[in-house]
Formats: sequence, C-alpha cells, structure tokens
Amino acid sequence: MFLLLLIIFICFILIIISPFILIHLISSTNSNQYNGNYLLVIAHPDDECLFFSPILLSIDSNKYILCLSNGNNHRSDELRRSCIKLGINNYKIINDKINLKDDQTISWSSDAILGHVKQAIRQWNISIIISFDNYGISGHKNHISIYYALLKLSQTSQIHFFALQSLPIYRKYFTLIELFRIYFQKKSINMKTFILPVKYCLTPHRAMFEHRSQLVWFRYLYLFFSRYIWINDFTLVY
Repeated sequence: MFLLLLIIFICFILIIISPFILIHLISSTNSNQYNGNYLLVIAHPDDECLFFSPILLSIDSNKYILCLSNGNNHRSDELRRSCIKLGINNYKIINDKINLKDDQTISWSSDAILGHVKQAIRQWNISIIISFDNYGISGHKNHISIYYALLKLSQTSQIHFFALQSLPIYRKYFTLIELFRIYFQKKSINMKTFILPVKYCLTPHRAMFEHRSQLVWFRYLYLFFSRYIWINDFTLVY
C-alpha cells in the first residue's frame, strides 16, 4: 500500500513539474523573434492574456496593443491593469459601437478596422502585426474580421503579419502532450512558436484576474487547461 501511494505521489509530482522542464528546454533552444516594433490587434479586453500571453512575455521588442472594442468603461480599466501585469506600456482602446460592436454574431467593417490599424502603425512605427487567423481561435466573428481586414493591408504595406493558429479542441486542452510534440517536431520556416517563459508562468493568470467582469466559472478551467496560456503558434501570412 505504501509503495502504491509513493508511486502515485511521484507520478503526480512528475505531471506537475514536467511542463516546466519542457518549457525550459524548448525556450532555451528557440529564437523566434523578428526585429522591430510589434502591434497586437485584438477584438476585446482579455484577448491579450487569454490568447497572446506567450508571445507578449517572450519577445524583447517594443510591444503595443490595439483593442478594437471596449465593452464598457469598466472593461477599459480592466485592460489597463492587465497590460501592467503583462509589461505593456502603450495601448489604445477603440469605442465605436456602430462599426465595431462587441458581438460574436457580427462581422466588423474591414475599412473601420484598417483605419485604426494604419493610425497605430504610423503612431508607433510598427513593423510586425500579430492577431487572429481566419477562424479566430473560437470562431468569433469579431476575431475573424480582424484577420480578413489585415489581409487587405498587405497590398499597401511592407509590414509582416503573423496569425495565431487556431487548433482543434483535442489539441487545445492537452498542453503537456503539446509540449512534448513541440519539443520533438521539426521547425517550419513559416511557423513561429513562442513558449511562455518559466519565470512568467503565473503572469497570464494574474493578468486575467484583472478582468474581473469576465471571470465566470469556465474561465478558471480555461486558465488551468488551455494551450494558449502556455504556447503560441503563429503562421507568417505576409
């Protein structure tokens, strides 16, 4: 009986520490940064920590956030506090309830999105944009609208755009397996992977706790299990 309990205890400890060992090994061998100022374009306050924490906490370059809706003034203040936790000094929130209404059933105007993106590019001298891909992680139409708007930017700009890869549910919530897969997989030229640094292992959670209005029960499960808290895979779009 004692031996069985000891084995169970050892297995439990290994499960707890394995992600941190793998993260250390992967992050110490990966160099994924592009030089230049980064602009993260998100749809809602809390997108920055729920989906993009690994890249925001991995890169050393200047980072800026453009949030295209604010929900209400209370959520604007939540984003401000989250940015402090993530080390983001410069951000902008857009309050356009006509063209950029916070609603998962509505596709946003590409022209409205690009107007704000181009202004941010000029203001912050941006050379790399990061945002959602054509599924928007969860199929959210606001997220997807950003991707299709940014595709049009490639016709008028030399800026690089990296889209966060949406994953099927069986990969989204099995982080430990995904870390093993990343450690042994071959690197792709057009794919950039960012692993949350060990020293920031609780920072995404602290940032999300600033979004108190969004802390419903399933958010806690997301913070515990979601791959996006630990790993970001980006595809180079242009």
